[in-house]
Amino acid sequence: MEELVYSVAGIILGFLSLYLTAYAKAKGKNKALEEDVSRLEDEKQRVIAKYQAELQELKREHALDIEKRKYLYEEKQQQFTKFFSMLDEFQRKSYARFGERFYPVMNQFLGSYTGASGEADQAAIANFNTGVQDLFHELSEEQIRIANETNSIRLIASDEMDDLLNRLDEAVGESTRDASEMLKFMATPEFWADQSLIVPYQKKAEESGMLVKQCRDNIMSLMKRELQDI
Repeated sequence: MEELVYSVAGIILGFLSLYLTAYAKAKGKNKALEEDVSRLEDEKQRVIAKYQAELQELKREHALDIEKRKYLYEEKQQQFTKFFSMLDEFQRKSYARFGERFYPVMNQFLGSYTGASGEADQAAIANFNTGVQDLFHELSEEQIRIANETNSIRLIASDEMDDLLNRLDEAVGESTRDASEMLKFMATPEFWADQSLIVPYQKKAEESGMLVKQCRDNIMSLMKRELQDI
């Protein structure tokens, strides 16, 4: 009987030992799992913190980029608007000054020129040329002011815009020279002998004037495109 009791007790103790061993292993696994979960949670929080920091930095950079673009847009718009206002004013003044200064010079020439090719005619031609030179000297001063204004635009403009501004300067200079040559030819005996000879001068002046307009239109189109691309 005692042997049976010992046997049962041994079995029970064996099962208890197996249970305790299994429990200890499970407890160890649970602890390891908890540690893994804790480690994963820490890693997640670090990732979240890193993401939030990067997101804030991106927001800050985006805000700075918007401000930079806004400033650049406003600066370009202001410079472009000022430039074209000056061009329009230059054209208006040129026409007005031409009417004010040229016609009196021409009328004086017509009143003094006889066509006899004498000293009086030479003096009339000289006075006419002087009057024309003075007129274009005044216009060239306005042209220089426009050219100086392009320097501020060049600081913020693209290479393509810089090239168009150079073309405009050249075109305005060429147009001014062509107009001056045409007016000077009008004070020559050849013109008064055959006024049809003025046609090549007129054609050249018209072509250079159209080139100025073309350059102006190209600059305006590019300015609009550059403002849209900001």
